[in-house]
Amino acid sequence: MAVVLIWMRGISVKNFFQRFSLQSRIIFAIAGAGILIIGVFFAVAYEPVTRNFVAQDATCNYCHLPWEFNPDVRLTATKPHQAKPDQPQSQAKCVDCHLPEGRLNATFVYTHIVSFTDLFGKFRDLEAERAGDWIPPRAATAYRVRDRLFETDSGTCRTCHIEDEIKPKRTRGINAHKLALEKKQTCIECHYNEVHRPVDQRKAAFQRPIISFEQPPSAEMKLLQFVQEVRR
Repeated sequence: MAVVLIWMRGISVKNFFQRFSLQSRIIFAIAGAGILIIGVFFAVAYEPVTRNFVAQDATCNYCHLPWEFNPDVRLTATKPHQAKPDQPQSQAKCVDCHLPEGRLNATFVYTHIVSFTDLFGKFRDLEAERAGDWIPPRAATAYRVRDRLFETDSGTCRTCHIEDEIKPKRTRGINAHKLALEKKQTCIECHYNEVHRPVDQRKAAFQRPIISFEQPPSAEMKLLQFVQEVRR
């Protein structure tokens, strides 16, 4: 807008900026660069732009190793992990699970910063096999994501999979879902190896705290128990 006004008044941009001191011009340059960077950031963070143009599978695979996610993987021999219920042959993409819906979001920039160690670990040791209790980077990432889904009641899954609309067709699926509802289990407790490379489950995963309704023994009761043990 400022450049248009300068042009309408017949003043060249060079002559306009020469009216200011060097310090003022530096401030103008820094402010302009800052506005440009902020504008680009908000344009990228705008969810429709990110979902449809920026966060494509090919873009994600520049950093996220392609063999960790196979876009053609199928949950069964005949059924793909479809993106939309009304499109049986549609294939879910990275953004369908990893980008939350909303008109404006920061595209989880912080996750790309904290995950640098995982990425470097993969390039350093592609097979991620070492002796001892060392946890491979791929497994560490899977454990962290599974724990978060367990804590949030599989919130990411539930953005597409509505519990009341899940109607398994096979007897096995019907019984499994019925048992899960009775035990108040969440999606990730069974569906933890889907489209990414399989990672074995930890023994201590998905542990719920044990709630005891028994009253703790009083001080007098503890003293009485101690005296009885001494007498024995």
